[in-house]
Amino acid sequence: MKKILLALAVSLTAFTALTALPANAQVAKAASEATDAAKHKIDEKRADSEAKKSGPVGKVVNNVKSGYHHNKSKNSANKAKQALKDAG
Repeated sequence: MKKILLALAVSLTAFTALTALPANAQVAKAASEATDAAKHKIDEKRADSEAKKSGPVGKVVNNVKSGYHHNKSKNSANKAKQALKDAG
């Protein structure tokens, strides 16, 4: 009887751990996407700053870089929000 109860307790613990795993993975994915969004936001601000200091060609190049990083930041933030929704 004790062996059966022990086996049942172990199986329930393992099942609980396995069912929680996808949620933890989604939270980790959300954190990763949020980090990417922050990095792109920093790169966007850096490109904006460089555009102000540059000549005409440099302004165009840095404005394109800024736009790219802006879009990537927004996309990563949306992915992070979706991952949190999927986790909860």
